[in-house]
Amino acid sequence: MNLRKIILAFSILVFSIGCKQTRYITERYIKTGIETHKETEFSSIKTYTIYKGTAYGASGKAGPSYIELTGYKYENNKGLIIGADKYYSDRKKFAEDQTQITAYSYIELSLSQCQAIIDNYKLLVNKIKKEKPGKYEEIYHDYTVSKDLFISYRKTVLKTTVNYIDLWIKGEKYTISTDKIIDNLDRFIKY
Repeated sequence: MNLRKIILAFSILVFSIGCKQTRYITERYIKTGIETHKETEFSSIKTYTIYKGTAYGASGKAGPSYIELTGYKYENNKGLIIGADKYYSDRKKFAEDQTQITAYSYIELSLSQCQAIIDNYKLLVNKIKKEKPGKYEEIYHDYTVSKDLFISYRKTVLKTTVNYIDLWIKGEKYTISTDKIIDNLDRFIKY
C-alpha cells in the first residue's frame, strides 16, 4: 500500500512539473503587447535580458515565485517589462490533489523609471544601514517607482544585509539579488 502511494505521489509530481508553463513571461508580453503584427508585413524588435530567475522569500500560502526583467527597443521606444508569477496551492479536492494556480503580473517601465530605481536604491541602502531596530521591530525604507511597483529594504535585529532588494509588484513581494538587478539595469539603460 505504501509503495502505491509513493508511485501515485511521484506520478502527480512529474505530471505537475511537466504541465507548468514554459518560462517566457516577458517575451510573451513584448511580442504580443508591445510589438504590432500586421498581415503581409514584417516586424522587428530587440530585447535585452536583465534578469530571469526564482525570487526568494515566498511566504504564506504562496509557493515558488519567478521573475523576469526584460528591456526592449521597438521603433523609437525603449522600455522595460517586468513579468512575475507566483504559484498557489488550490484547495484540495481529494487527498493527493496537487493542483496549483499561477498568478501572473506585468509592469511596463519607462527609461526614466528604470533610472529612478538605480538612483534611489543607493539612498535606500544608506538610510537602512543607519537604522538600529529594537527587539521585535522591523524598519522598512521604500521608494515608489510607479503605482504598481515600489522597491524596498527591510532591517531587523537579525537581518542587517542589503544584498537583496524587495520588488513589490502589484502588492506581491519578489526578493532578488541587489547586485544582479542594479548592474544589469544600468547596462540596459546604456544599451
